[in-house]
Amino acid sequence: MIPCGARSVETIYQVIKERLKKPFKLMDGQEVTMTVTVGVAEYPEAAVGTLELINSAEIVMFKAKSRGKDTIQYFDGAILEEFLQTVTIQTKLKEVVFEQNFTMHFQPQYYTEDERLRGVEALIRWKDNKGDMISPAVFIPIAERNGTIVPIGNWVIEKSVQTYAEWRNKYHYPLILSLNVSAVQCKQKDFIDIFLQILRKYDVSPKEIEIEVTETILIEDFEHISRRLDNLRKIGARISLDDFGTGFSSLSYLKGLPIDTLKIDKTFVDTLITDINTKIITESIICMVKRLGYETVAEGVETEEQFQYLKELGCDIIQGYYLGRPMPAGEIENLLADLTAKV
Repeated sequence: MIPCGARSVETIYQVIKERLKKPFKLMDGQEVTMTVTVGVAEYPEAAVGTLELINSAEIVMFKAKSRGKDTIQYFDGAILEEFLQTVTIQTKLKEVVFEQNFTMHFQPQYYTEDERLRGVEALIRWKDNKGDMISPAVFIPIAERNGTIVPIGNWVIEKSVQTYAEWRNKYHYPLILSLNVSAVQCKQKDFIDIFLQILRKYDVSPKEIEIEVTETILIEDFEHISRRLDNLRKIGARISLDDFGTGFSSLSYLKGLPIDTLKIDKTFVDTLITDINTKIITESIICMVKRLGYETVAEGVETEEQFQYLKELGCDIIQGYYLGRPMPAGEIENLLADLTAKV
């Protein structure tokens, strides 16, 4: 049902949008095209006070912009709730960065052929002061927008490398430590310098580290990010392309990117057994990637059937609940103790 007054608002919006379709010509002859994004909040559904009403309209306008701009968005209680949650998390993030009140979990990765432990992926966890777990899927995008991802990311690298060094020195088991790096963090001028400083501090070689980046990191500045990843490879670090197939996938990325490993996203693995299209796509990815000389990692493997099928396809590495959930450092240490005791 169209809200009261929406027809007049919609009409005004359409008139403005139509007029803006024609480019404006500047004094130097350059043509500029503009778009219009509108947020609509009505009294008394959205708010009863003038300022609150304007704020509500602004909130839904920014929501419309995040969905692609050049559109109209009407006030919705869910949008306001999402905005308030984001503001709350932003405030908490600033506090927690100062206190460094995070913990690390690590998820094992296994070679498919013999189920030998290949390494671990470092995963950040955050429990707020009320004891509630806040998902990385919620707070990481917010941290990327407000810049706190840089100190958070540096903390993750240092804490993970420190823990890894303790395991290596105690158990002498050859592991690869996988670290997720955001686009914001990777583009920092001093990122590689900070990375190397941490490795030297704990006497860890870059060859023992795998840097994981997602497809979305490439969209913003492909050339710059590619050079940065190439520099990381030159010092010995491995590069892994994470969540392949879920974003703006392009085969040209695989041709031009300096990567060693490609991770097949969990969304493919989930329907691998039941959906023929997923089977065809997954088989094609693994075949293509192997011919390019990269390793393949399947994420989110939860069943014996999924594991066996991926093994038949020739997938190199398995990660998921079937062989190992994300776990605290102490449980990884117990795993390493058992493995080295058998040698």
